[in-house]
Amino acid sequence: MAIALETIQQSEHFKLRKAYNRFLFIGAVLAAILHAVAAIFSPPYTPHPYQLRERKLSSVELPDDIVIPPPPAEISRPELPQEAEISEEASEEETLAPTSFDPFAPPAVPDVSSGGEAEVFVAFDTPPEPVHQVAAEYPELARQAEAEGLVMVLVTIDETGRVTAAQVQSSDAIDSLQQAAVAAAKKWLFKPAKQRDKPVKVRIVIPFRFNLN
Repeated sequence: MAIALETIQQSEHFKLRKAYNRFLFIGAVLAAILHAVAAIFSPPYTPHPYQLRERKLSSVELPDDIVIPPPPAEISRPELPQEAEISEEASEEETLAPTSFDPFAPPAVPDVSSGGEAEVFVAFDTPPEPVHQVAAEYPELARQAEAEGLVMVLVTIDETGRVTAAQVQSSDAIDSLQQAAVAAAKKWLFKPAKQRDKPVKVRIVIPFRFNLN
């Protein structure tokens, strides 16, 4: 039985070797047909050369000079009240002046500017000096719209030289450029202004010019 099984296996192997060349030929023909059909029906190749993408650059001018408002005029000292001589013949109505003081009235609210901070009027001998300037970023939409203009930003500088508040004082630019100027002004640093060698809080105006040329 083992001899019969070996004979069958040899016979199947012989048949496979005999049909090998025929199968190889059929496979080669089919591959050639598939390549020919693909070459006929495939779309033509169109080369797309690489193009370098160039970004349009714009310049933002830093202010050359900082507009420092003049210090407020000195106010003359009030005259000291003179002690009046009390007459023994004066009545109580004559010696007591009328008053409109109301202890239950609400306290007076200080005048607040649009930047959310009270007006600052401090005289100084030495003006603030910028030590770190930040250019305003040109918004992409404003650049595409070719928007330009000048924005004057009023900033409040505290005793440490930091900008604590910034707001637009005047402008001929669109809102996005004004917001960019205010955001840049808040990042500036200064040597604080001084009055008699003592740092004081002041306000100055910083111009930001947006120009695409």
